[in-house]
Amino acid sequence: MAKGYTFEKLAEERHQHHQSHHHHHEVGSEEKFKDNNASIHENIIDDSSSSTDDEPFIDLTVLETETSLARKQKWWYKVAHYFWDGLDKHPKEQSFLLKLDWFLLSSSMCGYFIKNLNQSNINTAYVNGMKEYYNMEKNQLNYMSTLWTVGYIIGAIPSNLILHRISARYYLGGLEIIWAFLTVMMITVKKDNIQGLYAIRFFIGLTESGYFPGLEYLVGSWYSPLELSKRSSYFAVAGVAASVISGPLQQAVLKRFGESSIPAFKWMFIFDCIISFPIGIYTMFVDPNTPSTTDAWYFSKTDKLVALERRRRIGAQLNTRQKYTWAKIKTFFNTWHIYVFPIVFLCYNNTCAAISQPTFTQWMKVSLGLSSYYYNNYPSILYGAAIFVTLTIAYVHDLLGGKLNHIFVGAYFIFMIFGCVCLSIWNIPRGLHWACYFIVGIPTSWGQPQIFSWVNRSLFQDDMKRNFVVVVTNTLAYVTNAWVPILVWDTRDAPEYHIGFTYTACLASLGLVVTGVALFFTKRDARRYSKENDTYAQNL
Repeated sequence: MAKGYTFEKLAEERHQHHQSHHHHHEVGSEEKFKDNNASIHENIIDDSSSSTDDEPFIDLTVLETETSLARKQKWWYKVAHYFWDGLDKHPKEQSFLLKLDWFLLSSSMCGYFIKNLNQSNINTAYVNGMKEYYNMEKNQLNYMSTLWTVGYIIGAIPSNLILHRISARYYLGGLEIIWAFLTVMMITVKKDNIQGLYAIRFFIGLTESGYFPGLEYLVGSWYSPLELSKRSSYFAVAGVAASVISGPLQQAVLKRFGESSIPAFKWMFIFDCIISFPIGIYTMFVDPNTPSTTDAWYFSKTDKLVALERRRRIGAQLNTRQKYTWAKIKTFFNTWHIYVFPIVFLCYNNTCAAISQPTFTQWMKVSLGLSSYYYNNYPSILYGAAIFVTLTIAYVHDLLGGKLNHIFVGAYFIFMIFGCVCLSIWNIPRGLHWACYFIVGIPTSWGQPQIFSWVNRSLFQDDMKRNFVVVVTNTLAYVTNAWVPILVWDTRDAPEYHIGFTYTACLASLGLVVTGVALFFTKRDARRYSKENDTYAQNL
């Protein structure tokens, strides 16, 4: 399969191919199919022997029979279909989807897991000895986070423009290996040289900047709107899993290496590096790139045809590795997506600070006077619940048609408003205080995949624009994250953080309004395109 195919070229080749081979495929008539095949999973045209590099499409049509329709009414079938949406697809598509899910999602989940473990290890280390080791009595933790964010902002857009042009598996895998080495370098920083930590965190942010938007772009390149939320949620919960593990891992490190000559919190950085390196190698080995550029060893010729046909069926544009020009980029600003989605995600991302800042752990440590066992392990219960809720929402969303992102994004902001208003008051019943950290913590895990699956399904007809909007949406949130936390999440205000919780409640209110704006424009586009491009409109 030649790289850089457009669907117009593919359609022309398919027409010529079918014209020249019409008599050889007469067994593909619908009547013959019904007479000779009772199974739901048989193909109209037997292409198992005819799929070659010269044939750009494969027929994935599945005809329903009375038996198959009756099977779909069985309770066990509905349960099975809830957990795997490939159940009613053609056997060749099922085989392809199993491979894609296993390799793309496993590498994405592992990579996103270690990225978030690296990102959260600073907060975990802060309450486990780093504060005292570096005498961090002022705002040093926020300075460290800010420099990471500055690096992230600088690298985000260039990184993903590069990703659109080169092999994703080598690029993403290389980023993972680089940040593994940077993480372990943190143990070399001496206690009188905290500026060294600032510099390393800057470069870690720089290398991590292209990873998440790159994953979102790849997931949007392979999956249909009915499949997006689940897959995007899988690697989102992998990031949550990093938060689940971070606390208990640090507690285990404290227990095992508490008397070591190396401070216990530095062992966390060593373990992060040990985990990161093999994940980077694995990504280089299994990441499939995009449907039009894939050279994955586990995809057969038929699988590659299936990938292209799946994109054609939903009217999606392929990645042709065209160059970004200023003229092309200017056209991206002609529609609402580049203005609205970034604000929605900014409101989401910045309000996550209500739990990503060490608010919960500081409350347990300072206000309640609990030991490290509790403030290292209790947050894991919160994040474990978040994983369960996020996956449940994702499966329900896709099962209901894949167009309800706005409901769950709106619900996120409502929960955040309530929880942060209560915490800003502070003097509330202890039971409600415990509950509020869960109310603001659990929804943070489902907001991100719902927003980006919304972006992907809205722009799959323009590959370059989709990539650009994904990265801008992700980057804008970090522009404010570079300086706002220093003002509103001053560590000297811990654990009350009155300004931080008040600011977050206000920002969540703005997010709720902008989510309504995004819904309005999405519905407007669906009406506008319903006559011109029915395939596109059906997915909005």
